[in-house]
Amino acid sequence: MADYPIVDLDLSAKVGPPGSHFREIDELRERHRWFWNTEAQGYWVLTRYADIREAFQTPEIFGNHSIVPTDPDPAYRFLPSYTDPPVHMKYRSPLNRWFSPKAVADLTPTVRAYAARLVDGLVAEGATDFMTSIGDYLPALTFASAAHLPETDVPFLINCANRISGTVTAVGLDPVGAMNDIKAYFSELVKDREKQPLDPAEDFLTHLMGVTIDDRPIDSEELLDTCMTLAFGSLDTTKSVLGWCFWHLAAHPTDREWVVRDPSIIPSAVEEFLRAYPIVSMARKVKQDVDFHGCPMKKDDMVLLSIQSATRDPDVFENPQEVRLDRSPNRHIAFGASEHRCLGSHLARAELCIAIEEWHKRIPDYRIRPDREVLAHGGQISILALPLEWDVPAAGPAVEQDHHNHFK
Repeated sequence: MADYPIVDLDLSAKVGPPGSHFREIDELRERHRWFWNTEAQGYWVLTRYADIREAFQTPEIFGNHSIVPTDPDPAYRFLPSYTDPPVHMKYRSPLNRWFSPKAVADLTPTVRAYAARLVDGLVAEGATDFMTSIGDYLPALTFASAAHLPETDVPFLINCANRISGTVTAVGLDPVGAMNDIKAYFSELVKDREKQPLDPAEDFLTHLMGVTIDDRPIDSEELLDTCMTLAFGSLDTTKSVLGWCFWHLAAHPTDREWVVRDPSIIPSAVEEFLRAYPIVSMARKVKQDVDFHGCPMKKDDMVLLSIQSATRDPDVFENPQEVRLDRSPNRHIAFGASEHRCLGSHLARAELCIAIEEWHKRIPDYRIRPDREVLAHGGQISILALPLEWDVPAAGPAVEQDHHNHFK
């Protein structure tokens, strides 16, 4: 019999009320510093902030060949995610400028205009499923603008992102097919750019086509894998965090009133939502036998670095289950804790802040519909649907009734 803790856990298959997944993860952390999970081929799970941060920052032991604990030898490749130092920075460095604070600042007026347009189209309706009307569209429009993609392609990008994550049950889970569709889409765009190159200083795809790795041009598969990673990461994760932000504000009127009364609290609130409702965790593949703080890991074992546990660790955060919009300090690692830290973190923060600000300018008082159930699913812990309602203003400027017409 094994002399280490064994748990049978499959969060990704679980659907339950918001918060239930986090409570289960919290309970496991308080029982086990680490454990072996029997899901799929089996993998280790680290639960404590300090251990997880250390593992992130020890790539000589914890490699990036796969970041999905149930898929140790993936047939797909996310670049630059699936690379270790020093190769990782060779792929990542050419992307940094496009997601830098300056690039995000330049894009902010466009993001704000999108958010305003989307919310304006909802005001007179009095109700919406936030996850589809804002959660889907704002990240997709932002990514399309940043990558100089046609706005008419936004519904296609949304469909692919939802098929990869499976967070929208009406769409269904088809990750491999969706990944192939995204790569085929960008392959056609590359052909267009080859015929008519654009300014690489302005067009992301033209820039990427000119990238060199170790003094050789980036090859087509590397380029398409990078585009797929950026597209999925830009859409689905931001959507999920938006869902938790607005679920919390809808369910906690005091915090919502604070945001309306003092919008300057929004950046701090966003950091707290990222900490309290972490949506993703990352896995690593063990590169050598190691005793990691008593955990007997073997070469090629998969290890889940549970960010969802780390950011709610009471060893680091006082009363971690309590959401404090003005929490300080707030050393969460929702975006990771190494050179693999999320490339799009600056853009994601901007989108979250802008969405909260623009929504509450127009719809300051709203609630979750009492006749509709709100559910979340595990894995990437996401709200499946967020049915909101509000009282329609008696009078006001004309608003667009069907905000989806732009994208049909």
